[in-house]
This record gives sequence, C-alpha cells and structure tokens, in this order.
Amino acid sequence: MIQLAGSVLIVITAILATACPVVYGAFHRWWTTPTGRHLFSFMTVIAVIVDLWALRLIIPDGDWFVAVRLAAFALLPWVLAWRLLIIVKAVIAEKRERREAGQDG
Repeated sequence: MIQLAGSVLIVITAILATACPVVYGAFHRWWTTPTGRHLFSFMTVIAVIVDLWALRLIIPDGDWFVAVRLAAFALLPWVLAWRLLIIVKAVIAEKRERREAGQDG
C-alpha cells in the first residue's frame, strides 16, 4: 500500500513538473531575460528527471534507460550551478547597494 501511494505521488509529481515548463513556455516570453531562461531551464530539468523516475515505474531497466538517465542527470549540476551563481550575484549586489546607501557597516 505504501509503495503504491509513493508511485502515485511520483506520477502526480511528474505530471505537475512537466506542466510547469509547458505552460510557462507557451504563455511567457521566457527567452527574453536571463531570469526567464534560467527558470525555464530549471523547471525543464526537474521535469525530465521526475518524468524519468515515473517512466521507470512503467518500463523496466535496459541499456537505453542508463544512457537517458546519464543525459538527464548531467543537466542537473549545470542548472544548479547556474542557480547558485544567480544567488551569489544577488547577494553581492544587495550588499553593494546597502553599502552605497550607507546601511551596511
């Protein structure tokens, strides 16, 4: 029963994770800003990985799965590093703005 509940949650998560970049990609001009491009990439990579997990519940292992899994997970460190760079740049910019405004010691 617990395994079935977990499998259902994985499939629901995969559907929602896929819907996010599909809707964002269809209705927003995400490619026009660095933040939009990052958000679209981040959502897409998460969706691909969760979709793979859900697919694995339906289709057993095979050589094809190992190759696809490698490709999908190779994208995750890249998009997470990109996210970290955005965060670090925002922290630096905020500290600079505070310092220039005389609010930071």
